[in-house]
Amino acid sequence: MNKNLLQEVEADSSDKALTTEDACEFLSISRQTLYKLVKSKKIPGRKVGDNYRFLKSDLIRYFKND
Repeated sequence: MNKNLLQEVEADSSDKALTTEDACEFLSISRQTLYKLVKSKKIPGRKVGDNYRFLKSDLIRYFKND
């Protein structure tokens, strides 16, 4: 994700819960990489049934700190 896009996303104040697929697309990473980041506690993921959900604000925070 480039910095200009990050600024546009941050301007959107809604904190949406994203699916695994959406989170991967948002960060431009693979599902395997996302799960590794969750396992290493670099990105918080919340289990909803059998699936994970990710808050957009958590993904932005990870991107800014990475």
